[in-house]
Amino acid sequence: MASGKTHEIINLLFLPGAVYYLNPVSFEGFISGYIVGTFFLSPDNDIFHSKPNKRWGFLKIIWYPYSKIFSHRGLSHIPVIGTVLKILYLAVISVFIIFLLRYILNYVFPEIDSDILSITQDISLFSIMSDSFVFSFLFGLFLAEMVHIFTDFMYSTLKRFKIIGKS
Repeated sequence: MASGKTHEIINLLFLPGAVYYLNPVSFEGFISGYIVGTFFLSPDNDIFHSKPNKRWGFLKIIWYPYSKIFSHRGLSHIPVIGTVLKILYLAVISVFIIFLLRYILNYVFPEIDSDILSITQDISLFSIMSDSFVFSFLFGLFLAEMVHIFTDFMYSTLKRFKIIGKS
């Protein structure tokens, strides 16, 4: 398997051509998503001590359950599904933290109107996905994941045919 540094270099070398040929709707969204997908939300988040997880600093701990639930090169290495799983996982973690904070605030400051702490709004998935920045961000995340997975596939194939040595 290619090392983390190899994945990052290949992903970064692929980025200019992807921007040029794909001409994303939101340049900033696409680049942001691609960078986040390369350095923070990699298919290697299923390895707790991976480089992408270390970049999360003290928040790295949120990836521990994920690394126990998903085996390496399992679902997290299936194009699109891996990224969707990570997004859903982070959404569940975020909702849990929000409700925990809401509970703590209600307990510590019971006089605060609970409507102030409400996080529900009239937001639909369609309205979020129709935003060009969000759409391009997700496209960048998916593409960074696919380049990572393709690099793993090529490395494994070349290794199998003994074109490259074992590392």
